[in-house]
Amino acid sequence: MKKYSGQCECGEITFVCDGDPLFTQYCHCNKCREIASLSLRARDKCGYALTAAYLTSNFHIISSVDKLQKITRNNSNLFLCKNCHCLIYGISIDPDKQGGIGVNINNFNFSNSVPESFKPLRHIWYINHIVDFADDLPKFKDAPKEQFGSGELLAHYKDG
Repeated sequence: MKKYSGQCECGEITFVCDGDPLFTQYCHCNKCREIASLSLRARDKCGYALTAAYLTSNFHIISSVDKLQKITRNNSNLFLCKNCHCLIYGISIDPDKQGGIGVNINNFNFSNSVPESFKPLRHIWYINHIVDFADDLPKFKDAPKEQFGSGELLAHYKDG
């Protein structure tokens, strides 16, 4: 099985993920932008988050978990490095929705280029976007129904 490793900007938090992500997506929610603004890494401050969805059982922190800082926003617990404040991952606070987590793609160590399995398939919370994307990915007002959103696409953004 493939394994993908990653670390925060300062290297204090390291992790490994088993296999390819379930999917990846751009998130434009206010929560992601707020947390990204805390990061010392410039590429985290781009106005959106790019996250890879993994089952919690396929995500493993290698370094000591006491180096993580937990911030609760809305319906999620977000885990950052205490030192450089890079977002490592987020998980729902609802126990019925805790099978999966969103891992910050900026933390992965890809040797050459981003693997095809990490290419994003949609934008979520595009209603809050501050950066326009002229791509052909679906742009959801909030989130798809399978992610407990309305599933509503923004019509004027459907074609990028």
